[in-house]
Amino acid sequence: MEFSIRIGVIVEREGVLLLVRHKKSDWETYWVLPGGRLEPGETIPNCAERELLEETGLRGRFTRVLYVSEFLAENRHTVDVTAQVEVNPSEEAQLGSDPEEEAGSERTLQELHWVRFEELGRITLLPGFIRDRIAKDAARNWQGGEVYLGKADG
Repeated sequence: MEFSIRIGVIVEREGVLLLVRHKKSDWETYWVLPGGRLEPGETIPNCAERELLEETGLRGRFTRVLYVSEFLAENRHTVDVTAQVEVNPSEEAQLGSDPEEEAGSERTLQELHWVRFEELGRITLLPGFIRDRIAKDAARNWQGGEVYLGKADG
């Protein structure tokens, strides 16, 4: 069974959330929080800051873990950790790259976009169950609520 830990990063500015549009050869395009796999020996805060920099060019400071969830499929178990990272409001995000891409292959990272929380319901944001939770918690200034969101079976 393949096991991994993925860190997704929430960056918020004045009611908008930074998302990355992905395209993989066998999938339709979809939106995700900036982020990626936790490397062996790497801490969650360091991974959140590194992934944000790689994908968006933004330097940030980890502030806290918002959610933990799990995805279970026949041969795969992924633990998703959603972290909040603060960035300098004067810095502009720029589309980065995925260092795991092979040279000459189609780019996985397609686009960066700031999305208003009330618009989240109109896009394909993965994992899907987190979309409504993000909008709800942002309206409450990220206060309260359960941290462990449970599991989604594949």
